[in-house]
Amino acid sequence: MALADFNRIITTNLTGTFLMIREALPSLLESEKGVIVNFASTSTFFAHPYMAAYAASKGGIMSMTHALAAEYSKRGLRVVAVAPGSISSDMTDGRGPGLPADADYTLFTKLIPGIGQGFAGPETVAGVVAMLASDDGAFITGTEIRIDGGTHY
Repeated sequence: MALADFNRIITTNLTGTFLMIREALPSLLESEKGVIVNFASTSTFFAHPYMAAYAASKGGIMSMTHALAAEYSKRGLRVVAVAPGSISSDMTDGRGPGLPADADYTLFTKLIPGIGQGFAGPETVAGVVAMLASDDGAFITGTEIRIDGGTHY
């Protein structure tokens, strides 16, 4: 991977998340019921082939989520993350970044959902985000929820 590609992924995912949080933080703290829901990935916890930069960026988001939750919980701000995996998207549907010409496709067999229904739609993640941001998630902070259909038991 070229350094420029690595930096682009880190800048988009990790730095972009930091900048959004930094700008929203004053209003969220003022609301006294603010919630930040960050997007990590199952690649944070499990090897996903050819995705080292992506995994590093999402791991950084996960660490930032935990740190911010610790820093701001006494001020009424909750900070959580979702870690989707096996969700239908451009990346999983083959329209995302290209794989190397010599990619070993047998490495992808570990990324098939365990519940036998194929990849879930984005609405699956949206439902979890809605719950986390609502009063139903009021006792959840400083953690993450994996949404992967049992891909990673």
